[in-house]
Formats: sequence, C-alpha cells, structure tokens
Amino acid sequence: MGLPLLLAGAVALALLVFDRNLGLGLPLGLLHSPLFWLAYVVALTLATMVRFVRQQTVLVIERLGRYNRTLGAGINFVWPIVERAAYTFDLREQVIDVPEQDAITKDNATVTIDGVLYYKIVNAKDAAYGAQDISRAIINLAQTSMRSAIGSMELDKTFENRSEINERVVRAVSDAAQLWGAHVTRYEIKDIKMPESLRQSMERQMKAERDKRAAVLESEGVKQSEINRAEGEKQAAILRAEGQARAIELVRKQITEQGGDQAVQLEVAKSAIEQYGRLAKTGTSLVLMGEGADPAGWIARAMAVLKSVNAGAAPQTQSRAQPWQKSE
Repeated sequence: MGLPLLLAGAVALALLVFDRNLGLGLPLGLLHSPLFWLAYVVALTLATMVRFVRQQTVLVIERLGRYNRTLGAGINFVWPIVERAAYTFDLREQVIDVPEQDAITKDNATVTIDGVLYYKIVNAKDAAYGAQDISRAIINLAQTSMRSAIGSMELDKTFENRSEINERVVRAVSDAAQLWGAHVTRYEIKDIKMPESLRQSMERQMKAERDKRAAVLESEGVKQSEINRAEGEKQAAILRAEGQARAIELVRKQITEQGGDQAVQLEVAKSAIEQYGRLAKTGTSLVLMGEGADPAGWIARAMAVLKSVNAGAAPQTQSRAQPWQKSE
C-alpha cells in the first residue's frame, strides 16, 4: 500500500510543478490545499507502518540494520525509516530437485543418481542469517551425502536398499540444516542410471540366476517325484507281501483240514492238464521226455488222482495225522 501512495504523491507534485511553471491552468485547487498534503503524509505514514502478513509466511524485521523481531501472519506495525522487512520466508514445505550426480559404488561401478528433497523453514532468524542461499547449501550437502552412501554399498545393494539410502541422506542433511533454520523432511531417489555395458552384464547375471533357480526347482521336483514313486512301490510291495502271506496262511490252514491233501492233488492234476493243453496249441510239435513222454501215463495218473479224490470224499471219523506230528 505504501508504494502506490508514494507514486500518487509524486504524480501530484509533478502536476503542481508543471502547472506553475508552464501556466497550464489545470484544475488543481485541491492539490494546493495544505490539509490535503497533511492527510497524504498521514496516510503514507500509516501505509508504511502497517504490514499485512499472509498465512504460513513470516517477515524478518531489522531495526537500523540489526535483527529485531519476526512478524507472523496477520496485521503488524513497523516503524518507518528505522525498521524494514529484510527477509520473507514461506513456512510451507519446499521441494528441491537435486540434479543428477555420478557416484562410484563399493565394487567400483559408476552410477548416475537423480533425486528430490523436501524441506521447510522452522526458524526464520537462522534461515536469514545462517546461510546465504539455503536451497543451494541443502542441494550440495545432499549430493555429498548421497555419494558417501552409495560408496559404502555394492551395486546390487543400491537397488535393494533405496529406503536406507534415503534415510542416510535425510539424517546427514538434517544435522546441518538445523543451523540454517530448516528441517529436511524426506529425500527420494527418482532414478538410478548405469552404463549400457553394465546394464547388459547385470541382465545376463540375473538371467543366469533365474536359470539356476529354475534348474534347482526342477531337480527338487524330480527328486520329490522319485521319492513319492519309491514310497508308493514300497507300500505296494508291502501290501502284496501281506496278501501273499495271508493267502499262504489260508492255504496252509485248509491243507491241515480233513481232505485237504486230496484237494491239493486235484488242483495239481488240473494245472498239469491245462499246461499240456497250452503246449499243444502253441506249436505243431510237442517234445516230452522221461515218464511224461507217454500221454497215457500222465492221463492215467490224473485219472487215478481223480478216483482217489472221489473215493475219499466220504467223511472220516478221525483226522489224519500230519507228517510232522508224532503218532502216539
């Protein structure tokens, strides 16, 4: 408000001077009144004394060149001539785009890092007199801290531990920014770039690692499959053995019963006849050696077995002694 009033007063004085010297005859009666100029001086004084400060904004006031006070939001009064608003600060969070920088990792790989930093002013006096350019000081310190953090890590870790790198930069910059009346809230890495040759090498390494994991998983699958198959075969063999043992046990019990031996002889005779019949069907010639060479002989023996079975079909009053039992 003070600057517009000052310009208006300067224009009014210029009109008076031109009118008096050139005799233009302008209607400037009001400008010739002493009361007008008294009111103008009062208004100009009030305009230079009153300061309206916006929300989230502070003014650093100097009196005769020295720091006096900090004005907050609202209406404030400043003594003219002896006091002035030397600095104005925005208390809102500020965003700084940290330029790209080259850094060397622990395993001597060169990477280019681009980041962004957030900070805000918390002490206007320290911000005004602590550093000449706060933004520039914070950027340089952030770049230095970033290079230090990258230098302590291997290349693979720089991609995995971005959050750790961000925290280390924030801690390093915050300690120094306190002296400048600023508080660094966070730092974020936007991008990590590397040479094309290094990128291709990393891609081959990752592909080899994925192939290795795939081979290991495949071998684990084959191993588990073989184990399952062997376990199944083991269970099946156990079950077959148990079944055979149970069948043998049942046969043994039946043989020890009355007439069991005749039933066994009958089954043997039937099996012999069936086997000889199969041999006759499979070829045009049949070779028999020994006593079995005469068909009449083994047929007669089979008939004898059948007759003995039929003869022993009648119930017996006394069970036959087993060969392994002693007769009393």
